[in-house]
Amino acid sequence: MPVEYSKEIENVSHQRFYDLDEVIVKCAFDIHNNFGKFFDEKIYTNMLKKMLDNLGIIAEREVYIKVSHSNFVKKYFIDLLVDKGIIYEIKTVDSLSNSHEQQLINYLLLSNLNYGQLINFSPFSVKKRFVSTKLNYEKRKIHFFDFQNWNTDIKNSPLLKNIIIELLNDWGTFLDYNLYKEAIVYFLGGEEKVEQSINIIDNGKIIGQQKFYLLNNKTAFHLSGISRNLDYYDEHICRLLKYVDLETIQWINFNKNDIRFKTIKK
Repeated sequence: MPVEYSKEIENVSHQRFYDLDEVIVKCAFDIHNNFGKFFDEKIYTNMLKKMLDNLGIIAEREVYIKVSHSNFVKKYFIDLLVDKGIIYEIKTVDSLSNSHEQQLINYLLLSNLNYGQLINFSPFSVKKRFVSTKLNYEKRKIHFFDFQNWNTDIKNSPLLKNIIIELLNDWGTFLDYNLYKEAIVYFLGGEEKVEQSINIIDNGKIIGQQKFYLLNNKTAFHLSGISRNLDYYDEHICRLLKYVDLETIQWINFNKNDIRFKTIKK
């Protein structure tokens, strides 16, 4: 897998995770009890690393994960890597959300690790969320394409299709679809070329503008990462088309290892 790390990374056993996590969570509660809830994420992360250093537990700050394909490069930074194999993401938010969990899952998948923990210092009591995955790179290399409703005759659509196939063959599936989106836009020429403002028209009058990713002057492409209500999503894309000066939207949905390509026309 074309991924590099700034520090050595290796998996740990579930028992090793459990033993270390018990200590780390206790440290988090001690920090919260002493310092309260109003510091920034980096302050809490530094405090936690200092406590772990004092306990003789290996903890590395800002370990990067570098993902590449051809000349595209994307870096992610892990808040705290413990014992070379456990990822801790530190948050200071009102409440932990699914997006925080997805961020951590993305890091686990890219690093081929199994266990991680979200720790939120902002509430009046520390909140945590255990995140794990059994997926590895070999399992993520298995994917399925659905081209049944895809029109490849539309200008630049074959290029878009080939870019996606090459990325998935290289990186595998299940990653944050925004990573795929960044790479796709990059290989299509970059944000300045691909992202354009389109008039929103109601009853013949322009009511505003909105940015779209364009394959050509009459075709936009849209990427999503949903697993439910696909027909409902499709319906809303059709509604959108009624109010823009576009003829077609090429929609690609990343649902785990199932990738669906669909052409939606006015």
